[in-house]
Amino acid sequence: MTKSNQVAAFIIGAAAGVALARFLSMPKADRQTFYDDLKKKTNQLLDNAEDTVEKVEHYMDEFKEKGENDWIDKLFVLKKMFRNFYGSEKHYLL
Repeated sequence: MTKSNQVAAFIIGAAAGVALARFLSMPKADRQTFYDDLKKKTNQLLDNAEDTVEKVEHYMDEFKEKGENDWIDKLFVLKKMFRNFYGSEKHYLL
């Protein structure tokens, strides 16, 4: 594993840890609201499966265009994709 891969893995792991900690520290009502919103958006993506697949293919093409060691750029592409799919005006974990 190259150094840039190790750094990217560390950043992703740290971000996941922070997100989990924030989720678990939320009041139960807010957690349920977040969970319901997540389920609703996932069902919308599944209902529009063809459109979702086209969007994912677009983002994956953009991801593949990045260089092998351009992990920051690749993470930015993934961030854009998830923000496009799951973004909302309310930021639950921020």
